[in-house]
Amino acid sequence: MIIDTHQHFWRVGEPTEKSPEDYRILATPVGITGVILRWMETQWSLDLAAAEPWIVGVCGQIASGPRFEEELEKFSANPLLRGICLMGQDIEDVESGSLLSDMKKLAAKDLQLDLLRVCPGFFGGPKAMQAIYKGTPRSLEGMFRIAEKVPDLRIVLEHTGGMAIDGQPINKEWEKIFRRLEAHPQIFVKISGLMERVERAPGERATERLSFYRPALEAVWDIFGEDRLIYGSDWPVCEHAGDFIANGLKILTPFFAEKGSQASEKFFWKNSQKAYKWKARLPSQQ
Repeated sequence: MIIDTHQHFWRVGEPTEKSPEDYRILATPVGITGVILRWMETQWSLDLAAAEPWIVGVCGQIASGPRFEEELEKFSANPLLRGICLMGQDIEDVESGSLLSDMKKLAAKDLQLDLLRVCPGFFGGPKAMQAIYKGTPRSLEGMFRIAEKVPDLRIVLEHTGGMAIDGQPINKEWEKIFRRLEAHPQIFVKISGLMERVERAPGERATERLSFYRPALEAVWDIFGEDRLIYGSDWPVCEHAGDFIANGLKILTPFFAEKGSQASEKFFWKNSQKAYKWKARLPSQQ
């Protein structure tokens, strides 16, 4: 069983849609049986999830501020809401405003927090997105401050933090960040959009060779072990770099199989259930 914790459906019903049905065509043959929908339009996502039992949960978006508690109460009444996502720029000023208070309210609802573009030098994504916020030392410190002040809040760091992958051992700066993360057991690392993190020429597709990704994968495995790594595809955004649904799994499946069946099960679905606390909606998700 595989639960994909990171994909986006959009423009459903329009000619340019990326819908659950488009995804199923790719995902079913490789054993993906459920998804966590990551999208900023929370109510739209919950409405779509209600009609699609493939979606075991939604990680939406609620901005910290005066309306946070009201929005949280409204959306969390739906059991399919499993958490929210914030960007790095949202957490730069942790001590000002209501951010810490809002995160405590999120934790009190037993929901989780996805974090995107937090680590300085976030790499990858479509060309149109590469000029936007890439994380700063302040956003990085904001993440650690939240982890320290709200220790019962489960946090999922997206896209392996945005670490660039070049086939070589990870550099000392990234190792230092990951070692700090290691000290906070409530922080999970999502290995999503893996092929998007590859440094490559414009228009070039990312390699599909496990040997190229092995140094990065071994590094996060050594630091976080079998209990804190989570699978995600980042479909359809990942398509600009390669077919991560099928070929990405050809990278990750043998790597985690080497670590044993228990580690593989944890990576592909059990750890996501710990982080998001999703519940099965179909027999194939049990």
